[in-house]
Amino acid sequence: MSRLYLRMAIDDGLTQWAIPTRLEARRAIVQALCAPSSRCSDPGRIAEVSLSFVSKSEIADLNASYRQQARPTNCLSFPQDSLPAIFRRDLLGDIVIAPEVVQQEAAEQGKSPSDHYRHLLIHSTLHLLGYDHIEDAEASAMEALEVSLLAEMGVADPYLNQIHE
Repeated sequence: MSRLYLRMAIDDGLTQWAIPTRLEARRAIVQALCAPSSRCSDPGRIAEVSLSFVSKSEIADLNASYRQQARPTNCLSFPQDSLPAIFRRDLLGDIVIAPEVVQQEAAEQGKSPSDHYRHLLIHSTLHLLGYDHIEDAEASAMEALEVSLLAEMGVADPYLNQIHE
């Protein structure tokens, strides 16, 4: 499934932060939709993703509510259950990104904000497709897939020189 219906929203007050264009976000999400997944097995269906850019405080509130971690994070994914095949669209879920956190991390890690956004959009979309990184084997597989998808976009391995939490 490489067809995508993308809903994109940007909260007021984020004008000082660089945010990917709709086309840039779309390219990264579509790239991730190339990953093997039962959610993308029907080429006739359209993937639907909601992408929101929010403040650092809002993502901290979401992180506390849904992950019990009282701190801001760069992105969150909220996968949805698959809709029956009768529907033309399959609502994969929601991705929420905090531009302030993304740009701070990009600067700290010596990456361009654009490349960091691509990575986070691919990472988040893979979560919507059912990938996870809780277990070591899952994490290795997901990271390898991310690195491969990013390389196809001309983006360097985001995990080089990075310390895992």
